[in-house]
Amino acid sequence: MVDLEKDSVVSKTELKKDSKKIQQFGRKISELTINNIEAFKFPLNIYEAVIGLKNLKSNSAKKRQVQYLGKLLREIDLTDAFLVMKQLKVSSQKEIQRNHIIEGWRDKLLSNNNSITEFVDEYPKIDRQSLRQTISNAQKEKKEDKGPKYSRQLFKLIKDIVMAKV
Repeated sequence: MVDLEKDSVVSKTELKKDSKKIQQFGRKISELTINNIEAFKFPLNIYEAVIGLKNLKSNSAKKRQVQYLGKLLREIDLTDAFLVMKQLKVSSQKEIQRNHIIEGWRDKLLSNNNSITEFVDEYPKIDRQSLRQTISNAQKEKKEDKGPKYSRQLFKLIKDIVMAKV
C-alpha cells in the first residue's frame, strides 16, 4: 500500500473552488478604474486580459474572458494583488466616510444657521463671507425648487476645507 498524506492531495472540487475564487477576483479587478488596475503591476498579458474584459459587452464573451483571466492569474503569485485590493478597499471606505462627514456638515449648515459658528470654530481657515453667501444661495435654491448648483458648491467648499485640515 502507498501512504499518501492528506495535505498533499487536493481534491478536484477544491481546485475548482479555488479557480472560481480567482476568476471572481479577476472580475472584481476589471470593475476598477484604469488607474487602480495599474496599481496591481501585473505582467502585460494579464493587464491586457483585464482591460479586454473591461471593454467587453457580451455576457458570453465576458464569461470566456473571465475564465482566461483566471487561468492567467493562477500562474502568478497573487499575495501582492490581494494586498493592493485590500488597500484600495480601505482607501475607498475612508473616502466614503469623509464624504458622509462633509454631507453631514452641509445638511447641518443648510438647516441650522447657528451651526455656522460651530463649523467656523472647527475649521477657522474658512472664508466666512463666502460660506455664508453659499449657504444663503443654497437655502434660496432649495425653497424655489431649483437645481442643486449652490448645494454642490457648498459641498465642494466644505470638502476643500475638510481635506485641507487632514
